[in-house]
Amino acid sequence: MFSLAAGCRNIYVYAALLHAPWNQLEKKMRPIIRTNIFLVILVTLLTASGANAGGFGKNIVVLLAGEGLVDDSGNQFTQLGLVAPEGVLCFDIDLVDARTGNVIGSGSDCLSEISPSENGGMALTATSFFHFPGGTLVSQGLVTVQPKFHGLEEFTHVVGAAPSPSENNVIYGDGKFKDASGSVRLSGLVNLSRLGSGYINFDCVFIIDIWNKGRSWNKRRRTR
Repeated sequence: MFSLAAGCRNIYVYAALLHAPWNQLEKKMRPIIRTNIFLVILVTLLTASGANAGGFGKNIVVLLAGEGLVDDSGNQFTQLGLVAPEGVLCFDIDLVDARTGNVIGSGSDCLSEISPSENGGMALTATSFFHFPGGTLVSQGLVTVQPKFHGLEEFTHVVGAAPSPSENNVIYGDGKFKDASGSVRLSGLVNLSRLGSGYINFDCVFIIDIWNKGRSWNKRRRTR
């Protein structure tokens, strides 16, 4: 059975800003930008402090967005010298700069250790790959998945991950992120309606706080 990871709700911000008819802007904006109300507020606050993907500062806000097809090869891990978790399911999607809405690279969300919960949700371990132009960063952490009871019809579940600010969940970095440590938070929605065919639609906001580049986490996760 296929599984899921983190995602964020779609909302076409320009439609509200321009007060234009929804049906006229939907087709234009759908493939260009995906965001949510939380993201608008968050990016506004963080931009003032230099939080953007292009600058690779200490605070980075990006999205993993789009429809991904399941891949159980584990290549996302092995090509970096990492050990792929048993039974891992990966989905390759776009890496988007939250501040500009531009696609700046590629990413993958890889799901393992999936445990259903009593309320129709699940808990899982998500390993997220961020391939920036200047380097690659990989995080790993626990994600909570819950059914969505109201809101946008094109999404079915709410997902999130909120590690302690002092908890390092960066397991790999190269290029500008070599030996980086930090905390990676997640908020969003996913669409599991095509899960039986191997597809999940993601729209994920990740807040990456880099707080140490002096400690190497690469050796611990490399293939033995």
